[in-house]
Formats: sequence, structure tokens, C-alpha cells
Amino acid sequence: MRIGLFIDDYLPSVHGVATSTATYKQALEDLGHEVFVVAPKVEDYDDYDDHVIRMPSSKNYVFEKREMAYIYPGLAKRLDEYDFDVVHSQTQFYLGVLAHSVAKRQNIPHVTTIHTLYTELIDDYPFMVTAGLIAATVAFPVVLRTKPIMPKMSREQIRELDRSKIKDMLSRQGWRLTAAFANKCDACLSPSKHLAKILVDEGGLTTPYYIFPNSIDTKKYRHARAIDSPIAKKRGEKFIICVARLSPEKRQMALVEAMPHIADETIKLVLVGGGPYERELRDRVAELGLEDRVIFTGMCSSAQVASLLKQADVFALASYHFDNQPMTFLEAAAAGLPIVYCDERLTEALTPKNSILTGGIEGEDFARVLTDILSDREKLKRLSAGALRVAKAFDSETMAKKLVGLYQRLIDARRELEE
Repeated sequence: MRIGLFIDDYLPSVHGVATSTATYKQALEDLGHEVFVVAPKVEDYDDYDDHVIRMPSSKNYVFEKREMAYIYPGLAKRLDEYDFDVVHSQTQFYLGVLAHSVAKRQNIPHVTTIHTLYTELIDDYPFMVTAGLIAATVAFPVVLRTKPIMPKMSREQIRELDRSKIKDMLSRQGWRLTAAFANKCDACLSPSKHLAKILVDEGGLTTPYYIFPNSIDTKKYRHARAIDSPIAKKRGEKFIICVARLSPEKRQMALVEAMPHIADETIKLVLVGGGPYERELRDRVAELGLEDRVIFTGMCSSAQVASLLKQADVFALASYHFDNQPMTFLEAAAAGLPIVYCDERLTEALTPKNSILTGGIEGEDFARVLTDILSDREKLKRLSAGALRVAKAFDSETMAKKLVGLYQRLIDARRELEE
């Protein structure tokens, strides 16, 4: 079948949604399907892939100068020549709206995946999130042809709200808008159960939904070599690794502040990634005198990330009530790494066989768990073996076959309606 994957921020960006989309593209192609990715055009970047369709775009300076595609009347018509059998949006905004239009024009199923807890970004990016909610509140009824999706409060009530209640109102509005988009699709996918529950309970999701965890090519991480890592590791050293965008919502600061509470100075923290929070993190490292114990790698290729994970001893992530199903958990598990985390809502790829939930969300809470694991060779070995077993359930080939099955059922159902 011919599949169109629509995404607002694709390669060369390195983040969970882009990685998940690229992984599914490859896995679906390996199964014999023709897969196109529709994404914004990125200046000075060559895809070397004629199945990546780049849309005209410009930099969005509200959010880290990312390229965002233009959406204008007649754009969907340009994609008629591809004659898709199904479209699958990885976003509910710019190119998600385009996917909706393409599906309507070509009379084909539209599947959408809700990847991100968007409203959890309100504290860190108040202007961006608030502006986005206002724009979507105005635009969605027009482009989706739905009734106005307005906050369920009077103007007088809104005026009397304090800051915390305003945040709650914006959060509920965000979920209603996200669910409104999904309700115009043939199916909604969620990588985790807890996100699906929020969409139903808070957003009013009514379209059929399915839990489809992200997937990875487990072979890539099993076969990676520590010797190929871009950083050196001395004999006797142990590495705690965190692979995530350096931003407030990922809370790398908690990991930095855990290090003074870990007495063994052969234990080091490796922060992989780039982002707007790097300066603050580096300043805190200097303030705590941790320059020799915290390593910043900067942005790394996927191959480098695989070798860095293979080189490490344990994976840690301090994000709290933000992430949905982090791809890095899957990558860490496939590399055989135990996982230490603090968000009790996360479940996918996390079991007592391969992970430990901290008792709190601060640096000292992480320090206690990390010290315990890294000082107990048998526990480390047992959790590592468990990680490899857990990762098998998320292999990209297995998940791609399930996805194709869903696509085919939706295509068949639409054809039956037309007969």
C-alpha cells in the first residue's frame, strides 16, 4: 500500500517523534510498502530520499527557530499525484491539518498519533503554548468544520481566575482541541495508556483509539559498539547517561544536582543532546564544581547515540508528568541498560525487570537509587538482562505489522461503505 506520514518536525531534527516516524518508515518499507514522509523543507539539508516530500516553510521564531510548513488553500491538491491509500499524521497542527485535507480529497482513511502532552509545556513556554491554543481555538472549527471549541467558562469567570486556575483552564482547552482533531480521524493512536485516558476523560475523545507504543530497530542497539563512542571512558569509570533535549521540561538539572550526593567519583553523568537549557546546566555544573563529573556531548547522530548507550552503565530520565512514551527508554532497553525514572505515570518499556522508580523527583532521590544500582554488580547485571528481554516487545518489525493490519482494516471498512 501507499502510505503518507505527515510530521511537523522531521529529520535532521533528532527527537522522539522524528525518530519514531523514521523508524516506522523503514520498517514499513522493509515489509514491502511504499512510504512517503511529508515534512517542512529544511534549509541546507538534503534528504537523499525521494520519498520525503518537503513542503514550503519558514522559521518559527516562537519555538527555537524550527522550520514550520506553510498551510494554504490548494496545497492538498498538490499531493493528489501520490494517490495514497492511507495518511497518518504524527501531529495535530500544521501538517496534521494538511493530512486531514488530503484524506478528505482522496477519500482515504486518516490515522493520527498523539505523541506529546502538549499542555505540560505551559510553564516552560507560556507564550508559545497560549498562542498555539488561541490559534487552534480559532482555526480548528474552520478547517475541521466542527462547532466552536471554547473554554467552558464565562468571560467574568475567566477574569477572576488566578494563575494556577488559568493554567488548568488552558490545559483542559488543549486536550479538548487535541481530541477534536482526533475525532475527525478514522483512528487515534496513543503510545501509552495514560495518555489515552486523558484524551477520553479530559478531551472527550470518541473516535476509536488504540495503544501503539513507539518502536525501534532493536538490532541497531544490540549490535552497537562502545568503542565507537565519541567520548572516552577510563578503566573503572561508570557512566549514567541521559539522552534528551536539554530543556526545562526534561529536568536534567535534577540529575546534575544528584551528582554531589553520589560519593563515588568514578561515577560520571553523560548528557546527550542540545537545547535551550544548556547554558543554565553548564552554569550549575560549574557552581557545584562538577566539571570533571558531568560530560556534555552536544547533538549526536543516531549511530553515536547507540554507541554512547552501549558504553554507559545505567540510563536516567528526570522528566516529570511531561513525557508520553520516551523513545529513549526503548533505546536504553535495547542497549541493555537499566532505567531510573521518577514519573509514576510512565509504564511502557518499564517493568521491575529493567527499571526502578525513584521515591521522589529531586536530585537526592535519584542519587540514592543510582548509588544503590551502581554499587551492586549483581543487581546491575540482572536489570541489564531484563532490559534486553523487555525491548523485544517493541521491535519495529513487530509493531509495523500491527500498524499495517490497522491500516488495512480501515481501508476495507471504507470500501465496504462505498459499495
